[in-house]
Parts: sequence; C-alpha cells; structure tokens
Amino acid sequence: MSKTNQEQLLRYIDEVSFAINDIVLFLDTHPCNACAMEYYHKYKELREQALKEYTACYGPLLNYDAPCTDTWIWAKQPWPWEKEGVC
Repeated sequence: MSKTNQEQLLRYIDEVSFAINDIVLFLDTHPCNACAMEYYHKYKELREQALKEYTACYGPLLNYDAPCTDTWIWAKQPWPWEKEGVC
C-alpha cells in the first residue's frame, strides 16, 4: 500500500473514532436510545475492522494492540520523526 493509502486509513480511523466519541456523549444522557446504541455498535465494528486492516498493513497503531511475542515490536517501528515527510 502507498503512503496515501496509509494516510487515508488513518483519517478514516479518526473519523469513525470521532463518531464513537460523539455518540458515547449522547448515550451518557440518553442511555435507552435504541437508535443511538445501534449507531454506536455499527461504528465500533467499523473502527475495529479499520484498526485490524491498519495493523495488518502497517503494524499496530496502539501499543496494546501489538501481538504478544518475546520481543516488544512496538519499539522496532520507525519513530514519528523518522518517517519520511514529517517535520
């Protein structure tokens, strides 16, 4: 996958994460709203799928998503300042 695809996937993850955060705030005050709960479950699943895709293509996005091995692969990925095009 190209860098553009990685950026698009990250943007998508941000978008669905924002939707989840927003609906969680709504559910805090409307916990019995069935439509809101359905929306929450839909976007939670979309986020989980996107995170799995990102992890498969580029490595774990979150340190607790890293697979359990005898080495800590999180630290072996390029640091943000080591990535091309980052100031």
